[in-house]
Amino acid sequence: MREQIGEAADRRHTAPLASVTLWAVICGAAVVAVHTATAPIPGRLGSYRTGIITITTFALAALYSARKRNLWLSVRWLRLATRLPRKIARALIVVDRLETWRTAHITLGVLVLLPFWWHIDAGRATMLERALFSTVVLVILSGLFGLVIHDLLPRAMRVRANQEVRLEDVEVGFHQLFVEAEEAVLGHSENLVHAYLKNVRPLLIGEQLPVRLIWATLRGTDPAPRACRTALAAATTAGGDEAIYLELVEIAARKVRLEHNQFNLRLNTGWLSFHIGLVLIMGVEVAFHVTGVLYFVGF
Repeated sequence: MREQIGEAADRRHTAPLASVTLWAVICGAAVVAVHTATAPIPGRLGSYRTGIITITTFALAALYSARKRNLWLSVRWLRLATRLPRKIARALIVVDRLETWRTAHITLGVLVLLPFWWHIDAGRATMLERALFSTVVLVILSGLFGLVIHDLLPRAMRVRANQEVRLEDVEVGFHQLFVEAEEAVLGHSENLVHAYLKNVRPLLIGEQLPVRLIWATLRGTDPAPRACRTALAAATTAGGDEAIYLELVEIAARKVRLEHNQFNLRLNTGWLSFHIGLVLIMGVEVAFHVTGVLYFVGF
């Protein structure tokens, strides 16, 4: 049983993830439909009950972050699974998977709009509540943006050879390619050096436009051929060293692909910092809102 649980825990990192963007859209549509069909609910529940439901749902959604950063619960969950029958143990393993927690986080993160919407309808909109509403919308949109990025990042980023997974390794790769190109051009004709300095070296030390990289990401294409097209067309200017020049262009193409790799890594993690920042701002606004409500209720 322990071996089976260990194998299942390993497969959680290799099993393909289904698209959750569509699921988030379905949950959003359900929120709109239920809100439309339950117009009397805000008046019946009132602002306090809808507020409690909203805060509770936010707290449950935030558990995903704790689960992702700390294995305390997972370790004890799996220990419990080893003492239970096989079918129950398998069910517990599925529940403990990070993918399951992530799906629950997304589901609650979208469905929380329903009680929050009821809360807005039940109370009078103050300036703080309007700011809180705007922040909540931005939190949801930033989360949806992260889902879209996760689903639309090209499959090549995960299966293409020579893809780095750390930004530090990308920087090392840039340096290695530049040194390789500089050493390859030494001791050759003036025509090759001139062609290299004019057409290839700018690709090695320059940067591609972000719009081109994100377009390549969304389309799942290789940005190198387009970026190196002008340099490749100038191969005849290298004279008798055309073969070496083409090797230099290939080095530049590898640099562009590595730059695209770096862009995807930053894109795949940068949105999360923005999302977490918005969540922290929302938490502060919720704290002020709840404190204000309790203060006025006390008086």
